[in-house]
Amino acid sequence: MATDKTADELDEDGLVVQHYDSTVLVVLPPAGFGEQILRYARSSLYNVHVGTWSVSTVTDELIKGRLQDEFMVDGPLSEASMDAYSGILVAGGAADLESARDPALHALLRAANEDKKLIASWGNGLEVLAEAGVVKGRKVTGDPRFKELVGRKGGRYSGREVEASEHLVTSRDEGAGMRFGQSLAELVRIG
Repeated sequence: MATDKTADELDEDGLVVQHYDSTVLVVLPPAGFGEQILRYARSSLYNVHVGTWSVSTVTDELIKGRLQDEFMVDGPLSEASMDAYSGILVAGGAADLESARDPALHALLRAANEDKKLIASWGNGLEVLAEAGVVKGRKVTGDPRFKELVGRKGGRYSGREVEASEHLVTSRDEGAGMRFGQSLAELVRIG
């Protein structure tokens, strides 16, 4: 009995080329991001056939996570546009995020919000969302230092582990990695 087997598409290194239904833009700081929750988020998205594309302000050297994971990002933040993506994830971490006041990142977040695309962050990534103005009228969580900022920007800080409000998913910190990833997967499945 013959079976119909199609050969996997391979890249120049002999690795199987993955095809996804959509892709989420992942914005990473140059150092100190929370790689454990990032792993949960990416894995959960991959499980529902959603890929990720990582960008940062540093592209010519390895970026380093809080626990010292190192890798090269896929491209520069300055060249990113929401047109090609189904959502955006802003990585939180141990260090203050210089991106909290980055006008290019704010424009990406506002574009995603306007099109009701997935927006997600954890920890101090909440500051970026608040500064970009995408928390207005929404219940969010993240680093408690930004509770007052969220209120001034028209949002409501819950302090819960994970908060999903419309197309916005936030996590207080890395400890909620699995629940955060599950919430992302649920939202992209719906959208």
